[in-house]
Amino acid sequence: MPYQHDIERISALLQDIPEEDLPEDECLFWLTVASELHQMIQHASHAEQPLLIFKAYRKAGTQYIWEFEVKDLAKPRADRCNWHGQDVSQWLYAGAILLQQGRVSSHH
Repeated sequence: MPYQHDIERISALLQDIPEEDLPEDECLFWLTVASELHQMIQHASHAEQPLLIFKAYRKAGTQYIWEFEVKDLAKPRADRCNWHGQDVSQWLYAGAILLQQGRVSSHH
């Protein structure tokens, strides 16, 4: 199965999170992940050369942050950076899922 590694990575998103930091509502976490993956696929379907990226979490203080983005590599790169210093010239969709103190939210 060509995408087995990716499926295993998605299913392991909470694997390394300490039990005391896990979502209060794990179902809401997985619904949020599914919703964002759906949006990513929708945006990628309009790209000439799509690239979908869903990163492993990074920890910032008490926050666990999973960042994601959809790029169209056919779009020319330009000198367009957001206030985080990220090159957004090829972005079609981007954001993050945040887990903090058991609460789940998504940000775009």
